[in-house]
Amino acid sequence: MQGSGLAYRSSKTAVNAVTMLTAQALGDGIKVNALAPGLRRTNLIDGMSTGGDPAEAASGAVRLAFLPDDGPTGAFWPWDGTRAPW
Repeated sequence: MQGSGLAYRSSKTAVNAVTMLTAQALGDGIKVNALAPGLRRTNLIDGMSTGGDPAEAASGAVRLAFLPDDGPTGAFWPWDGTRAPW
């Protein structure tokens, strides 16, 4: 099962830590957030027909790119815009 292994979970923890630490180091001038796109249909794996539309995940990236000046930073966001409790 994806996500159940030590390596996968450790890598996610590392990404979240780097996101938070980078946001703290850069201060208020630059927003740093991480986006989890979720499982998407791509051509990276031959025959992969499961997963959601890549455009859904892209909308999450666009939303984060256009955060207001007082928007959140140092956070982990699923593609649907609900802040993940990390």
